[in-house]
Formats: sequence, structure tokens, C-alpha cells
Amino acid sequence: MPVSFATLALWVAGAGVAGMALTAVAVGALPLPPAGRAVVAVVGIVGTIVAMGLASRHITARAIRAEYGDDDGDGAGPADPATPDTAPPAESGGQPPRPDGLG
Repeated sequence: MPVSFATLALWVAGAGVAGMALTAVAVGALPLPPAGRAVVAVVGIVGTIVAMGLASRHITARAIRAEYGDDDGDGAGPADPATPDTAPPAESGGQPPRPDGLG
């Protein structure tokens, strides 16, 4: 089942809201001087950005695995590359691409 853009957006936005909520609670609840609260706020904002990035990476990786299957990530490609006889057609209709790139 493909992963939609809405799923990605909800997970990333959820991570952002959760991170900012935790930051707000930490800034309000910790008995620190104003400079300490500022440091906690900056750390919370950076942590929120990291959490949103990790959520995006996780959902995107899951979508790629769902679409293309697991890969070991070595970039070597398939173990048995397709030969011209077994390769799928390059273009619809079985015609190779035009040299001028127009289709």
C-alpha cells in the first residue's frame, strides 16, 4: 500500500507539535533564570527540528521500501542485470528513447 503525502505531513506535523509542546512545558516548568529558559527553548526548537526530520526520513524510507522493496543500500544494483532480451521496453510502445530527447 503506497504511503501518501498526507501521511508524511501528519507525522512530521505531529512530531513538530509534540516537540514544541514539550519545549513549552520545559520552559514553563523548570525553575531557571531567563538565560537558562532561553537555552532550554533553543535546545527544544533544535530538538523539534531533528524530530521532524527523523519522522520525515522514517516515513519516506518506509514508502520507498513499500514501492521498491528492501535494498541493502550498496548501490550495486540487482545481482543479475537485465540483458537487452529480458529488459522491459525503454518507452511505452517498446520503442527506444529518441536521441533528441523529445519522447
